Amino acid sequence: MRNPAIVALTPRGQELAQRLACALGRGEVIPPPDGLRRTLQDLFNAGRPLVCVMALGIVVRILGPLVRDKRSDPAVVVIDEAGRFVIPVLGGHAGGANALALEAARALDAIPVVTTASEALGLPAMDMIGRDWGWKIEPTAHLTAVAAAVVRGELVGVWQEVGQRDWWQPFGASFVALDTWPPRDTYAALLVISDREVIDPGREPLLVYRPPSLVLGVGCKRGVPFAEIEEMFQETCRSQRLAPLSLGVVATASLKADEPGLIAFAEHHGVPLRAFTVEELQGVGPLPTPSEAVRQRVGVAGVAEPAAMLAAQTRELLMPKRRGRRVTMALARREA
Repeated sequence: MRNPAIVALTPRGQELAQRLACALGRGEVIPPPDGLRRTLQDLFNAGRPLVCVMALGIVVRILGPLVRDKRSDPAVVVIDEAGRFVIPVLGGHAGGANALALEAARALDAIPVVTTASEALGLPAMDMIGRDWGWKIEPTAHLTAVAAAVVRGELVGVWQEVGQRDWWQPFGASFVALDTWPPRDTYAALLVISDREVIDPGREPLLVYRPPSLVLGVGCKRGVPFAEIEEMFQETCRSQRLAPLSLGVVATASLKADEPGLIAFAEHHGVPLRAFTVEELQGVGPLPTPSEAVRQRVGVAGVAEPAAMLAAQTRELLMPKRRGRRVTMALARREA
């Protein structure tokens, strides 16, 4: 979360704001030099998390017209001037307001007033599951329906193939682990945690989580542009029936680590680019599809395959080397 802006109206509120920033070890206390309305609205539009030391009604009247979507609105937290209550107002889950409110309440020895149903009932927020491990949701259209089923206490089936597996231990009564794909209408909702295509994407309500389990090993010629690497990656995922959103690491040889196209590809997907020395790549073997031409040119019988296995810390590949015009790719899967 970005550094929160702490805004107060009165001298007493300013004193509380300073105390909060000191206790948190972060947070910028911002006086409203251009008037409260403009200050709060400018900070909100900039996506800045807000802690407002003032009456809840003032914040609602000022920011209400700017509210767009719970997945994009920044966190807004209100604290009364006496420092007794801390209330997340907007961005509870996705924006991090609930977490910020709990942190502020601990810092001030105040009472957090968290009203979202999942927190009140001790249940997981559907849009927060796996976030700490880099999971992404695809699609989000059924998010509200699945969350409602959980809050109502209805059984939710969980089909999990990859990713951290102890996420639901505190909530076991709400979820049922599936060993086989269930018939329709067996559960109130389904959660799928996988890096593969969904078996039955037409089911409702259904949420698909994409852990960053796929490791892509890449070898390429000099000067290969981002677009060529991206096109081959997307085609590879289609042919292997894998989810591009589950890409977690791009791996290559150290002598290719400065390729602009490869750097741009990793940045586009928001994943690290790991590079291994020739000596490290030589230590992996035997390779499924060694190349004498690559050995003569690079000093090792392949780049994509050993790089993928090293980055995934496995001796197996999901997909052996696949050759494009100027790019080679191999895929491995890493565990949690």
